[in-house]
Amino acid sequence: MGTLAGSTVMLLTIAWAGSLVLGRCDLVMGRNGTLVAKEKTLGEYNGPWDLMRTGVTTDDQTRFNAYPMVLSSLLYLVVQVPAFFGYEQDYTAAVVGFVLTLMALAVYCVYQVISPDLQRKKMQAAHDTARRHAMVARVAHLASSSGHALVNADQSLNADAARAIFDKFDSDGNGHLDITEMKALILGLSIGMQMDITESALDEMFKDFDANSDGEVTFDEFTASLTKWCRSKLGAMSHPQTPTGAGQSVNTLTTRLANEATPLCETDTEEGMAGSDGAGGESEEEEAEEPLTESQVYQQATTKLLLGAVIIALFADPMVDAVAAFAVATDISPFMVSFVVTPFASNASELVTSLTFASRKRKKNISLTYSQVYGAVTMNNTMCLSVFMALVAFRGLDWSFCAETVVTMAAIWLLSIVAVSGTTFQLYLAPVVLLIYPLSLGAVVFLEDVLGFD
Repeated sequence: MGTLAGSTVMLLTIAWAGSLVLGRCDLVMGRNGTLVAKEKTLGEYNGPWDLMRTGVTTDDQTRFNAYPMVLSSLLYLVVQVPAFFGYEQDYTAAVVGFVLTLMALAVYCVYQVISPDLQRKKMQAAHDTARRHAMVARVAHLASSSGHALVNADQSLNADAARAIFDKFDSDGNGHLDITEMKALILGLSIGMQMDITESALDEMFKDFDANSDGEVTFDEFTASLTKWCRSKLGAMSHPQTPTGAGQSVNTLTTRLANEATPLCETDTEEGMAGSDGAGGESEEEEAEEPLTESQVYQQATTKLLLGAVIIALFADPMVDAVAAFAVATDISPFMVSFVVTPFASNASELVTSLTFASRKRKKNISLTYSQVYGAVTMNNTMCLSVFMALVAFRGLDWSFCAETVVTMAAIWLLSIVAVSGTTFQLYLAPVVLLIYPLSLGAVVFLEDVLGFD
């Protein structure tokens, strides 16, 4: 229970506030008279650490994603209320709680299917990545046709190749690429690509390059963004099987792009491209892959959810033993290990991914990051809690977790007040939200040691 509480509080505080700090932009007055974040702009209008004039802006749907998180937290009361009245070992309450948490999980899954906002955002992010990888391959091909490798042997961008491409599309020779010239570059490179480049996609890619949002791309901005794209592409080439989180079709596309026959780096050789067919990078196995049908997606999702619940149940006792052994070996309280150490270890990848994604300083990025945080907490309140209640019910355990329950619910409700208050969050909220973490830790100690809560 300490791990569940610690995981929830950590996501609500460190992940949320850290994303605000790294994703902050200058806040300017919007059309409706409210402050909104100006994407990818920091320090141009206000000081980079201005607590009131820097922050982030999410889309409207992200705010509504916090409501399931709040509602699902009420499930703790099913067993907590009887425990307050002295019924710590209430089999009926635990069974009812188990059934209700499963029902809540089912409802939440149906809600995600009916209103798949988070999935849509993940798919859009994956498609954007796929487009960037495809564009890098086309840039590499254009560079190689002029006798340059796009990337040096040390994986740094080849400045000569970048300059040749930049000058080729700087039609008026003023040292800048305006939106028309930049779109001409993108459309020219997209010829032959197996994907559509819509007007909105063009605008998004232009924003990637236009770091200061002044409507023009300098050579420095061009090379900085192209360097990021190349590093992402090289990372995909090193780990072609890494899932993108947007479905089989995007995974397959990204894998194909990662195995392109076009040399990207000076050290790439024909032998290094083994597995590519030399005419687009599609192996026979990849050509045979078909996108999953809707029913197959539902079946796989349900199977993985059930499998995850079984794994949690099977490893619950071993994890408790491991935490206890670690606490003894380090002379640290078992609660401190479960509340502080274990959540960071189990959620490290999710935390790093969220912070990295938010640091791109885009509205869609911070919206996805916060939606993921709210979704992860909702899953803690449903699937993970259902497994825990099953253990309490069917093994006849006492519900002696009043302090952890109170603190978890309080943290959720406090963050929810902030989350549903609007779509723009100013930087001063970061230290306020971060303060919830040590306060939660202190509250558990106070409730247990001073007030005698079990």
